[in-house]
This record gives sequence, C-alpha cells and structure tokens, in this order.
Amino acid sequence: MASIYFDSQGALTRIDDEGDDKAFYNNQEVPFITGTQLQNYAGTVYSESSFMGLVRQINPSDPLGEMQKETFAIAYTMYTYAMIKNAAFKRAGRSYGLADLLVDNNYTKGLSSPAHQQYFQQGVGDEERRKLSTMAVIRLFMRMVGDMAGVIQNLNGAAYWDGNDLFRLFPAHYRCKQGFELSNENHGAIYQNVSVVRNPKIIQTCPATEPKVSAKRKFTFLSCVTYGGTIFFKIHDEAKSQGITW
Repeated sequence: MASIYFDSQGALTRIDDEGDDKAFYNNQEVPFITGTQLQNYAGTVYSESSFMGLVRQINPSDPLGEMQKETFAIAYTMYTYAMIKNAAFKRAGRSYGLADLLVDNNYTKGLSSPAHQQYFQQGVGDEERRKLSTMAVIRLFMRMVGDMAGVIQNLNGAAYWDGNDLFRLFPAHYRCKQGFELSNENHGAIYQNVSVVRNPKIIQTCPATEPKVSAKRKFTFLSCVTYGGTIFFKIHDEAKSQGITW
C-alpha cells in the first residue's frame, strides 16, 4: 500500500510507499475511495475515453474541453451504473459497490486493455488524458462537480456508453442486437468528419436484431448525449416496462 499525491491538474506528484492506501488532491484526502481504487477507476476512464487525435477531429475548436467532459461523463456514468445495480441487488439481499464495479469485466472491457495499463506508466501515452481521467474521479468523490452540472444534466441517468467500436461495427455491434433508439439523430453522426478511425459510419436508430430480444421489444437502450467519440445510453422506457433496470 502507498499514499499517492496529485496536484491541482490531476498530475501524480508523489508516492509515499510507507503511507496508507489513500489518495490526496492538493494535500487534501480524497474521501470514500482508496488510492488504489482511485487509480484503477481513473485507469478505466483513461482506457475507455477517446485519444486526442480523435477528439481534435470531433471538436477542433476546444479538444481539451471536450476531453474533460468526456472523461467526467464516463466516470459519472460508471458511478450511476453502480448505484442502479446496487439498488437492484438490494432487492435480492445482495450488494454491488465500488469494489465490484472496478473489477467488472462484464461492464467495461477497458479493464483488460493495454490502455488501462498505460495509465499507470508515467511518461507513456497521453498525459493530458491521464490527468483529465484522474481529475474526473477526484471531482466525483470530492463533489467538485459544479462546472460539470451541464454534463450531469445531459447524461440524464445514462449508465452505459460506446466508443468508436459502435460506429465501426454498426449494425453488428452488441448495442444493435439489443436495440437502441437515438434521442437525437446528431448522436449518430459524430464520426462523419473523422479520418483517424478506420471506416466509421453514421449510425441510426436500430431496433433489436437479436431474435430473442426483438420478440419482446424494439429498444433496450436510449441515447442521451455524446462527448468526444463516446455516445452515452440509458435503459429505454420500453425495456423498463418489462422489468429491466440495468
């Protein structure tokens, strides 16, 4: 165990190998999360968020601002998912918490990606994305979310997301098999001017293609908003009416 210290920008400044498993932001302890958990959480955000070259093509006027919103949105969405799933588990006498979220490969594939490991390698990869991913988690647990209020409002309960894989693999992607509705057609066009990702598509609302799902409903997910190269979803009302909550 060790105590880890971050500056006001989210950069790692010091590791105290003799300290407790805690994280400090500007020398103030980050509550409700251990240092190890904070880094694993931020590593997932880093691995799931867009690389800077992509963000520049999606929002050339303010790529850093776009990346800040995207990383925070992913961190917040993970937290929302954990809260929703825990509420469902409680009804069955079980629980689902932060420790479960951070090892849940069924929820996020980024846990096993090289990018997740890259987060821990200082001087390797994208330092701005690393700092913003760290700050996204710090903001969340220190409740420093005032300037992200618009992001939280736009997420509107989102508990899932997809990156460029949905736009590359459409209509064969998992989200298509389950069925999704775009609440705004512009959500499907964020890759229309992108050249740094191979063969992205403009996507549209896609009723469920998996027969076992389509026999029950058209849509399982509803898009909420996009940030960077990521589109965020919540459970569709049609699925909720069938008892699906997460």
